Amino acid sequence: MADRIKPHVIERVKTIRQWEKDMGLLEAKDIGFKKYHNYYAPQKLIRQSEAVLSFGVGGDCKFEKLLLHENDQIKLAMFDPTPYTVYNIKGIIRSNGRKEIDDIDRNKWLSTKIQFFPWAYSHTPGEQKFYYDPNREEEHNTHLRENKLQHLTQSFSLIKQNEKFKSVNVETKNIRTIMKELEWDSVDIVKADIEGLWKEISDEILDNNINIKMLATEFELIFDDIHTSLAKAKAVVEKFKQHGYDAFLNRRRDKLMLEMLFIRKDLKYTYES
Repeated sequence: MADRIKPHVIERVKTIRQWEKDMGLLEAKDIGFKKYHNYYAPQKLIRQSEAVLSFGVGGDCKFEKLLLHENDQIKLAMFDPTPYTVYNIKGIIRSNGRKEIDDIDRNKWLSTKIQFFPWAYSHTPGEQKFYYDPNREEEHNTHLRENKLQHLTQSFSLIKQNEKFKSVNVETKNIRTIMKELEWDSVDIVKADIEGLWKEISDEILDNNINIKMLATEFELIFDDIHTSLAKAKAVVEKFKQHGYDAFLNRRRDKLMLEMLFIRKDLKYTYES
């Protein structure tokens, strides 16, 4: 770890490791969950699910493709307003071949069960600013390209981390609004890689009794000091437990983040022998 990250980050990561230990969180791979690209889940749970919302899909949708391999009957709605992702998703949908979409059948990507929307998650629907670091344009030479943001692979966020950050305007939705617009009565799985809004989406799910089977999400711990962030994370974990969920680590990372899974307690049969 010391060779890969800066010394001041190492101490914070050690604090995170101790927090994980104190919370008694088990890691998904040690329980026998199946890996779907960067996320783990009980295989039986995926096979028994019908509806998935995926926020922050990136440019290749690998997690989503692997879910379809496991259960090709899933209704899947994907959301990501990042220009790079929007550009690449359109390329995937336009493609007549299999190269860009790996070994997922083109007809599945064009089916009515799979939809993509260039929306960001926010507890408050509307139009909001989506921030990015303009210095990264130089790193990727995107300032030399036409439609430069389409080639910028960094993360965007509704949270402004630096006064020098630039922004684009994006449409935002919350889960309740999305379910209403899609005319979905229920959602089984939510995956959320939403750059700092993990507490907001957790609160929406729990406060509104959106009875999902599983939430897979990232707790980015860079927006507050590490102790404040971990106190907030503890409160979210405890809130899920109070609402009848078990909490697991998706993966341990040498970064200022937690990857978390929350699974309803009544679904233990999907992973316990």
